[in-house]
Amino acid sequence: MITGLAGRVAVVTGAASGIGAETSRQLLAEGASVLGVDLAFDELAAPNPQGAEEWVPFVADISGSRSASMVVNAAHDRFGRLDVLIHCAGIYETGSMEEVDEQVWDRVQSVNLRGAYLLSRAAIPMMAQGGHGRILFFSSIAAQTGGGNGAGPAYVSSKAGLIGLTRSLAQKAGPLGITVNCISPGVIVTPMIAGMDEAKRRSITEITPLRRLGTVSEVASVAVMLASNAAAFISGARVDVNGGLNMA
Repeated sequence: MITGLAGRVAVVTGAASGIGAETSRQLLAEGASVLGVDLAFDELAAPNPQGAEEWVPFVADISGSRSASMVVNAAHDRFGRLDVLIHCAGIYETGSMEEVDEQVWDRVQSVNLRGAYLLSRAAIPMMAQGGHGRILFFSSIAAQTGGGNGAGPAYVSSKAGLIGLTRSLAQKAGPLGITVNCISPGVIVTPMIAGMDEAKRRSITEITPLRRLGTVSEVASVAVMLASNAAAFISGARVDVNGGLNMA
């Protein structure tokens, strides 16, 4: 696949581990420059190729408008442009309605949903200057199933909100040459499911048509495709990467 990502500049949140880290690695491999954003970076986990000037780690909490603007401006200041925004950062919450108080609810929404909106609001004018942009969010299969695999209402609501945000922004940003899409992963082997017991993993595997869980590489490759020239006419879409676990 000819991605056309060489020379492009991307911001990836949640870049210190899991899907965000792998997406950053794959973008770098395609010749893109990446400003990777997270609350903290482990040198062993972060996608930091030796001597790669195209990779810049940036520590920030993207749930506030000031931080979101700082992230976008940092990418532009370092690389002179911004072409791709991929919001992988997220908080997974399994608490029930009775267990989750307002403070926890607000924190989940602020990172998962508000962060996506604030980053997009800061990035779209910058992308519009070049007449090109790719914005990508990460929803979840939980938004389609209601969280039957253990996700609580705070998480499910935030991920469902991202699907609506994707469609709204796709309409507004399309005339500017900017596509907006979201990926809806199924159960993927990441640090987010580290606490899932083996019996639960087996039960999910048994009802997944491909009879296995997904990998971060498989999800990241879809993200790279949607950020590439190959997806130039895809916008407002929710792309399921779940092994057939949910087909609705």
